[in-house]
Amino acid sequence: MNIIKGLEISTINCGIKYKNRDDLLLIHFSEPANVAGVFTKSSMAAESVLWCKNSLKNKSARALIVNAGNANAFTGKEGALTVKKTAEIISKKLKCQKDEIFISSTGVIGEILNHKLIINGVEEMIKHFNNDKDSWNKASKAIMTTDTKQKIVSRKCKIEDKTVNITGFAKGSGMIAPNMATMLGYIFTDADIPSEILQKLLSEINEKTFNSITVDSDTSTNDTVLLFATKKAGNKKIKNINDTNLVSFKKNLYDVMLNLAKMIVVDGEGAKKLIEVNVSGAKSIKQAKNVALAIANSPLIKSAFAAADPNWGRIAMAVGKSCFETSPQKILIKIGDYIIAKNGSKIPSYNEKIVHNYLTKNEVEINVDLGLSKVKINKATIYGCDLNEEYVKINKDYRT
Repeated sequence: MNIIKGLEISTINCGIKYKNRDDLLLIHFSEPANVAGVFTKSSMAAESVLWCKNSLKNKSARALIVNAGNANAFTGKEGALTVKKTAEIISKKLKCQKDEIFISSTGVIGEILNHKLIINGVEEMIKHFNNDKDSWNKASKAIMTTDTKQKIVSRKCKIEDKTVNITGFAKGSGMIAPNMATMLGYIFTDADIPSEILQKLLSEINEKTFNSITVDSDTSTNDTVLLFATKKAGNKKIKNINDTNLVSFKKNLYDVMLNLAKMIVVDGEGAKKLIEVNVSGAKSIKQAKNVALAIANSPLIKSAFAAADPNWGRIAMAVGKSCFETSPQKILIKIGDYIIAKNGSKIPSYNEKIVHNYLTKNEVEINVDLGLSKVKINKATIYGCDLNEEYVKINKDYRT
């Protein structure tokens, strides 16, 4: 794990929901950090999301606070007041502007979040800031809800002759479907990159990572991904998105985000395997992504794969309901590297036992060519997971 200079971390149990574990995270930037963000497209967005969108206009961050156990979404004026009071107390204690405070919440929707618990927690946390591996681990765990494991990734690269670090952590397990990010994610770098360029990088990479995952087709009210740059690496300031010095940084940022995205999928509530769905031969990238989502979100396909059952007819069904322009004669269906169907029917040499054995792996692929175009870029990849009985049990018991 790479430690990012220019910030300090504190966590605490403030009593929102969980016992015997921290549920509140506060990160303080010693100097203003550059910042970028992407947020849920839900019309039911939480108060913290609305606050962050507004704060992002300032392009400067001095603090991030995240609570777990209560989403503070659909909570009306009281919810908005909680966010405002949280920002006021932190800005006062850390001697910065309110719009330099970024706030996130995750947990149950529709329940009032007691702002006094947050404020009391902040008062105590400010006394115990740190920046070591243990504090980073605590940070990644404090934001968890139904997650079964922490999700944290680090990479190192060069901008010119300067070593640059990137570390990110995320939470997400249920209510995961791509319509921005469908989770909470925080990525930190010590690179000196302006907010405008950070925003372009984040938005572009987000489409192929956090915005290309699904567990249960449900989009959260609180989705937030924030990227912070502390500017402590000492590199020459990047002034252009096309600067060749950004190539390695962009590659490593993508790697951090993709790994975190995959961690969310394989930690899907009750999930046992990662299902990568690749769709090509479409008339557009959008069309390819729609079909890939239809396959990855199908409960029939997800449950079949949970049992390693190569019921490929369900894949054909998902293509048919999501793409009206193709036909059985045009499409090619593969599970892994095994061709299953083409030219309108199952191939004569199809061996179900071999495909079944392949599907017992922890990571498997579905590959579909729609046969509508030979343009190579008209393709999409979606990362999903299988569906097991445990998903139902977890969500039956979530509030009891």
